[in-house]
Amino acid sequence: MKIDRSFQLEAEVARQFALERYDILDTPQEYCFDHIANAVKLALEVPIVAISMIDGNRQWFKSKIGFEAPEMPRDTGFCDYTINQNNSMIVEDTTLDPRFKDSPMVVGDPFVRSYIGVPLTTPDGHNIGALCAIDLVPRQFMHSKVELLEQLAELVIHELEMRQQADRDRLTGALTRSGFSVKVQKAIALYDRQEVISTMVLFDVDLHKMVRHHSGRLSGNALLRTVIRTLIACLQPSNCVGRMGGTQFAVLLTSTTKAEAMRATEEFLEKMEEMNVGIFLDVSFSEISPAIGICGDWLKQANIDLRAAKESDHSRPYQESDDRLNGTG
Repeated sequence: MKIDRSFQLEAEVARQFALERYDILDTPQEYCFDHIANAVKLALEVPIVAISMIDGNRQWFKSKIGFEAPEMPRDTGFCDYTINQNNSMIVEDTTLDPRFKDSPMVVGDPFVRSYIGVPLTTPDGHNIGALCAIDLVPRQFMHSKVELLEQLAELVIHELEMRQQADRDRLTGALTRSGFSVKVQKAIALYDRQEVISTMVLFDVDLHKMVRHHSGRLSGNALLRTVIRTLIACLQPSNCVGRMGGTQFAVLLTSTTKAEAMRATEEFLEKMEEMNVGIFLDVSFSEISPAIGICGDWLKQANIDLRAAKESDHSRPYQESDDRLNGTG
């Protein structure tokens, strides 16, 4: 079967964004994760346990038992195979497995002989790493032990999700300004490494017009909540929306050009029409460029474009007949 390389690249970029949104890489060891790793060690009676995150060309360990290295090359470990499947990977004897019998970890220290790994799967289906147990003798793993490892892997993801939710605006579910800035910085880093184009969409919601449009039947907060939560539901997993303050919001669209971002905005407005929600926006689109070094640079440029949209009726890429939307590139 011919492998679609472009599809593989897109899938890996999405997986990388899913990992980076948790902001876990290169952080110190923590009790909650070490506690999970120790539970695996005791339950499976193995000398080596790791909670690994697969990042680019490396396998980085959030928690580890039985070895000291903080990371290792991605292509030398077992966990890279684990994240390429959706169930547990069990290797009862590494010396008999053609994938691993010549691995440096098998023919040399620590002389791995058996392995079990469970992918760390995000709620949106990306395998960002693995919870694994390693023994130095060939062995079979009881079904009950495999189930336990799978439950503990879910606990790792639950902990990461709980931390992420703390960075969200309670009313709308959007990221806070600081939480959004972290995601933007990740997109800038990805552009610097792989030239992946992303676009920021900055917009102000005119709640006064919206409340009048709805004849005061809904409060400003209720309308804002409806608009932003609907927007969040429309986004791809690698994208995010942040509340910059008041009624100003920003959307980060990863692996997306400005033209594609404009089309996506049109589709969102059509969805709001179908829901019979009148929406009034001033909006700008700012594609990443080499001049953008930090999140503040990107937001500054987007705000300049947004002010231009508010002050001028000219050179708009599109305008609805009811003038609900002002836009600029």
